[in-house]
Amino acid sequence: MNFQNHNQNNIEQLKKYNLDVYNNAEQIAASIEISIARLHFLAFNSQTSHISHYIHFKTAKKIAGTRIISAPLPDLKRAQYWILHNILQKIAIHNAAHGFCGDRSIITNATPHIGAEVIINIDLQDFFSAITYPRVKGLFQSFGYSSYVATIFGLLCTAPVVEERNVDGEINFVELKQRHLPQGSPASPAITNIICRSLDERLSAIATQFGFTYTRYVDDLTFSASGEQIKHTSSFIKQAQSIISDEGFAINPDKTRILRNSQQQKVTGIIVNQKINISRKKLKSFRATLHQIENEGLEGKYWGKSSNLVASITGFANFVAMVNPEKGAEFQQQIQRIQKKYGKKN
Repeated sequence: MNFQNHNQNNIEQLKKYNLDVYNNAEQIAASIEISIARLHFLAFNSQTSHISHYIHFKTAKKIAGTRIISAPLPDLKRAQYWILHNILQKIAIHNAAHGFCGDRSIITNATPHIGAEVIINIDLQDFFSAITYPRVKGLFQSFGYSSYVATIFGLLCTAPVVEERNVDGEINFVELKQRHLPQGSPASPAITNIICRSLDERLSAIATQFGFTYTRYVDDLTFSASGEQIKHTSSFIKQAQSIISDEGFAINPDKTRILRNSQQQKVTGIIVNQKINISRKKLKSFRATLHQIENEGLEGKYWGKSSNLVASITGFANFVAMVNPEKGAEFQQQIQRIQKKYGKKN
């Protein structure tokens, strides 16, 4: 990569966001506390390379299929954390966003929809890969950084889809698709929330116009309404779909749901018909699983799709604690007994 200055920073814009000025790669490297050679290495971009700054692996989705997690190696991860703390966390996000937002959570995302007559759940398809390198570079430019500086930050925060090939005894990583936000980077969630400010603003505006409520948790969009407003549901969905498409995202048709209050209504896994709750069937199954584990041990037991049983049951117990602190505390205490009895091994 050729780090040459293409244009100037917009100082007034940077001041608006309370961001430090970086004029060249040397200044960025010094702030991250790495050498300029290391920065060049981390921001290296090529169609074919002998190196990869990520470890790629698949994890099971909650419903079906798998997602690719790209975990950055230590030096790149540290640089991404630096960008997160020194740049991204200084940028305000829309109030409709609830994922990876400090004191917001799946609880604050679900609560506004309690007791609604109609709930619409829309899932954005291939959300992270839709946020490509040009969009990320453009985001940093919108903060006031020059094209040259934004290029560096954009390359540090994105990754290509690669295929590992053995060519004459040498391992090569061949780029299959353009660079995009990797799931696994500490900077990615914050970037998605900032990128989606326009989406959130436009959907919030149309929701207000139609008398609907709107929240977003990462790639899960939820709308709800009651009373006379529900007669506009079809028209509202069409306009919302148009906005989503215009903002550069696609809807997953298999995960679009319209839920009436005569059936169980869920928002990001939480029941919201009358109050926030978790399915009794799910809680009963989890209680039975913990009972079996405590009496018989970890061997041959499963919860969810994770290969790490202890992490899986701990994660679900923490989720329950967010929704129902009393029940969650019971599960957490039981897991502590299990770990004490059988150790923390899977």
